[in-house]
Amino acid sequence: MISNQILQNTIEGLKGIARVELCVMDVDGKEVAATMDMGNCSKPAVEFAASPADSQEIQGYQYFKIYDEQQLEYILVAGGTGEDVYMIGKMVAFQIQNLLVAYKERFDKDNFIKNLLLDNLLLVDIYSRSKKLHIQTDVPRVVMIVESRPGDRQNTFRFQQQGFHHGGGREQRDRGEGVLRDRYRKRDREGSQSAGDHSSEGRHPGGPDRIRNYRA
Repeated sequence: MISNQILQNTIEGLKGIARVELCVMDVDGKEVAATMDMGNCSKPAVEFAASPADSQEIQGYQYFKIYDEQQLEYILVAGGTGEDVYMIGKMVAFQIQNLLVAYKERFDKDNFIKNLLLDNLLLVDIYSRSKKLHIQTDVPRVVMIVESRPGDRQNTFRFQQQGFHHGGGREQRDRGEGVLRDRYRKRDREGSQSAGDHSSEGRHPGGPDRIRNYRA
């Protein structure tokens, strides 16, 4: 989560550019950061948070909602009325919303691993973010790409948890490989029977051999 100090520095910098007083409140109307005292806006901010509107002008102030992954996180209050103040408020709300996303991505392990696999990170960023996220960089790892059939994702996820759970030991991994072998052999038999070829069982190109080769 983004710190209150960063929010404070952000709105102070934006106030210096736009010459508009700003205040960030949580959904309960408590002040998080402000360029001036706006305690009188607390109750209207709570009422605005409960309304379906994304922006609203109330008693000389402009109110804007700031979301974090579709969940209401903050209320921005801009002092003043008119089109110019409304436009500035929208820009400030957009800036804070992007800050929330940026800081979450910066300290989120899942997002880091995804960007690493997609080759979206520079080498220097990989090592610096790994250090901040306390991820070791000198240990062997395995990437599994699992293609599931429609409606079978829950079973695939459960299998991954049971058969390849971290810390489960060799016995669990071997049991997981055995389950995969049985599934591939059954699929191969069904495919051979449907094609009218009963001479051999066949092997799936992504079957047990691939699992064995990718083991850490």
